[in-house]
Amino acid sequence: AASGEGNAGGDLDGMLLSAANRAAKDLFLGPPLTRPRLDPSANNEDDPTSCVQEERRLRLADSRLYPERCLAPSHIIAPHSLVVIFESFDSLSFAYATPGQVFSNRNGHFAHNDFIGKPYGCKIRSRSSGGLGYVYLLRPTPELWSRSLPHRTQIIHELDAAVIVCQLNLRPNCVVCESGTGSGSMSHSILRTIAPHGKLHTFEFNRGRVEAARKEFEKNGVSHLVDVHWRDVCGKKDGMFDDAGDAAVAAAASTAGDDTSPDQNPIE
Repeated sequence: AASGEGNAGGDLDGMLLSAANRAAKDLFLGPPLTRPRLDPSANNEDDPTSCVQEERRLRLADSRLYPERCLAPSHIIAPHSLVVIFESFDSLSFAYATPGQVFSNRNGHFAHNDFIGKPYGCKIRSRSSGGLGYVYLLRPTPELWSRSLPHRTQIIHELDAAVIVCQLNLRPNCVVCESGTGSGSMSHSILRTIAPHGKLHTFEFNRGRVEAARKEFEKNGVSHLVDVHWRDVCGKKDGMFDDAGDAAVAAAASTAGDDTSPDQNPIE
């Protein structure tokens, strides 16, 4: 009886794993094709509802087909790499590891030369105060970047960003339009999801924020996945995530008579 119960438990675990894998494939690839092939002996490769096409579709779920990521998979900090600096639980900063530069905070002075060649996650002691001060050097993620980035606007934090990505059903290689680049926090969450071959078109009416975002995307190694457009986006469109809100639209409208304002023509 015990053996039978154990086998039943094993079968149940297998069923749960199979169901979870099917759900993950459906989320990644979209709704499954439900119509079976009527004539197994016929060549239905050109039939989009055939079992052959379904098998090809399922092969796309192989994670080995998507080896690229937003950031290089190196675990060692290289010159000019983005590093998130953990000072305390509620205080994170960032730096681009540049030879000869120094990062300073209340814990002391930390030479960038000490960052380079070290693994992400390591603990670095300051060169001042007898080495009593220390920080941790973390590998950047959209969540850590959102907690350390320079705020040019209010931002969308990690929990809301996760809900948005899920509700929009974003997947690798999607093309996404974002209204309101702002500080780029949400943009980085989208970029991680649509890598390696997706594209984000993000629109911002403020020229200074456009230039700042372009520089950050370039430094953070994700510029190949995003185009930053200097233009107003007014009204509501299907399939578009609006991070700007009514306040940004009103602010954009107030610059309509300014020669330095972006193109007012609607997006085609």
